[in-house]
Amino acid sequence: HTACPSLCSAVRHRRWPHLERMPNADSLGWAPTAPPPCAFAGHDPEQEIDLKPESSEEATHRWTVTLGILGIAATMVSGELLKRRGIFRIPEAVIGLLVGVAAGGLSEMFESQTMAEDESFDDEFFMVWLLPPIIFAAGYNMNVPAFFDNLGPTMLLAFGGTVLSAAVVGACVYLAGQLGLAYRLSLLASFFFGSLISATDPVTVLAIFKVIGVRDDIFAVIFGESVLNDAVAIVLARTILSFNTPDADISLLTCLQAATVFCSIFLGSMLIGSLGGTLSALLFKGLGLARVDDKVPLEAALCFAFPWSCYYAAEALELSGIVAILFCGIAMATYARPNLSRHARTLTTELFETLAAIAEAFVFNYLGMAFFTFPILSGGQQSPAGGTVWRLALVTMLACFVGRLHAFLLLPLTNALRMRSARRTARELVAAAESDAQHRATSYLEAAQRSLLSTAHAFVVWFSGLRGGVAFAIAAAAYGDHAFSQCGDEGEPRPCDPAVEISPDLAILQATLLIAVFTIVFFGGAIKDVSLACDVLAKPAAEAAEEASSTSSGGLAATAAPGKGLPRTRSMRARWLHINERYIMPQLTVDGAGGGRAGGRLGDAELPSRCTSNCGLLAAQGHAGWATEMVPTKAREGGALCSTLPADAGAGGEGSPAPGGACARGSDGHPPKEHALAIASRLLESDDDSGRDASRGGRRSLGGSDDGLSVEHQRV
Repeated sequence: HTACPSLCSAVRHRRWPHLERMPNADSLGWAPTAPPPCAFAGHDPEQEIDLKPESSEEATHRWTVTLGILGIAATMVSGELLKRRGIFRIPEAVIGLLVGVAAGGLSEMFESQTMAEDESFDDEFFMVWLLPPIIFAAGYNMNVPAFFDNLGPTMLLAFGGTVLSAAVVGACVYLAGQLGLAYRLSLLASFFFGSLISATDPVTVLAIFKVIGVRDDIFAVIFGESVLNDAVAIVLARTILSFNTPDADISLLTCLQAATVFCSIFLGSMLIGSLGGTLSALLFKGLGLARVDDKVPLEAALCFAFPWSCYYAAEALELSGIVAILFCGIAMATYARPNLSRHARTLTTELFETLAAIAEAFVFNYLGMAFFTFPILSGGQQSPAGGTVWRLALVTMLACFVGRLHAFLLLPLTNALRMRSARRTARELVAAAESDAQHRATSYLEAAQRSLLSTAHAFVVWFSGLRGGVAFAIAAAAYGDHAFSQCGDEGEPRPCDPAVEISPDLAILQATLLIAVFTIVFFGGAIKDVSLACDVLAKPAAEAAEEASSTSSGGLAATAAPGKGLPRTRSMRARWLHINERYIMPQLTVDGAGGGRAGGRLGDAELPSRCTSNCGLLAAQGHAGWATEMVPTKAREGGALCSTLPADAGAGGEGSPAPGGACARGSDGHPPKEHALAIASRLLESDDDSGRDASRGGRRSLGGSDDGLSVEHQRV
């Protein structure tokens, strides 16, 4: 085969020399007098076999990989030791940055160009291999009811807030450059910088909030904003770069077209992710693997297929893979996870969390290495000729503080919309002309009032605007593509002289990394104190149970009785819950009950009928305010759950859980303590506790009784 001499060497290397002259050589066009195909043109096939010892570059590459793996392990071990000692001012993200800086310093110390190239930040590697597992694990294990309960403020912050922040930062950076206060960027480059730096990093938010443990509603708002505004920032950056051509036409029409493209990207990505999660639910329901022994590995393997397929499908269609894989995780948690076996649910939850933890540690190591693998600081191998743009970083950081003030404008707007909807529902309750309509309407308004986000909550949202890998990845991609490589005035651009000046894309890259490191170190280290001062930390399970039991008669649970529920005709949320419960759940899940924390209802067997003690357990599991949707019909028969009991419940009469009543002994005959433990065990088996712990960094099991329950569940 004269065209491929390497094949001949492979044949000889495999000890098949008789194949060098094939019997059908004539039919292949080789003349009988032609030389053997492996010896044509004086070629020596033995040269194709590389038997030399590996070069120093290959050895250096392997040592770099080893160093990276050890860096991930060192980050995770150091973070765990700090958690055990109660040191929250140095989060694991900061440890990861320091480890990355140390790894980059080694390449600088040995002056190894190979190691520096291996450690350099690759934006494509970050967006394809590191970010997807983090986002999917968060969606798969998040508190879905809390996410959708706070979808209004989340969408306002992610869309309106990001656009406002990008405009404010871009204008401030441009004006500062024109006044000579910072590095001068063109108008287009300024707004490009404003769009990418307005992306709050979900990796950083997740890494810190999971450690300190914040309230579910605050976590849902901040995490949802950080994930969704990444898509906004990426689309804004792409749109601005599309105008970075000499013949670009910037007009109102083109801006409207860009807005239309953005909406289609988001909706298309959400549709792809939801479709992937729905198909996974149908597959698991059809296969029935949960009823077959020893199929746990197959269930876990199939769980990997759908999220990454959705991600790459969205990217192939030039949509947002981040949004697609997030909604795929939410859909799989809601519809697919209930179709898995108990062991498969536990395995997938822990496995996705493990991959996310490894990716998070590597992201921060990656950012630390970038100080030496990119021309950020002066004095090293990658030293920038024109120095470091410290003033641009300072001006931009101050502009980001101003741009984040939209939280104080948009959250009150969502509160007003919530109260308007609550008042309308209360009026409909009163119009029902039932005996307790006025009391139920008042209770509903009080519950709605308690769910509002206060000024302190808005301050936490403002303070949590941490920047990180996503913003730096966008900046690194622009730097690698030489998106803004022209210097000089806007009317007379000229090529930058790398020997004496910094190009605009390098200035953006430097400022982005400096801002990311500053917000992670200082804001990330102080977020625990800020959360404590603003009272947004999650309460212990026992305290939450006691509070929910004492307030249950005046909350949303009072409207949970059948026939006395909230009107379905006016509330979009109530309509969706009705459709989901009546039509979607029975089609997609095995028992039609859904996935508990993932947005479905607990099965009727999960809770005993007419048992007031379950209210505290529901609150401890995070179901406070979801009594109507989460508690089965059988548990609500005969009156409002958590408030009254039917007359035949016990000797104490109606509303009195007297000894011998349904609340004194459960439906299965166990005493109250054992009954509560049995319910907690069932909830644990359905991954309710693991999903809650994973979504907000809740407290893991601290040991316990022979039942394997944690101390907190024993208290419940």
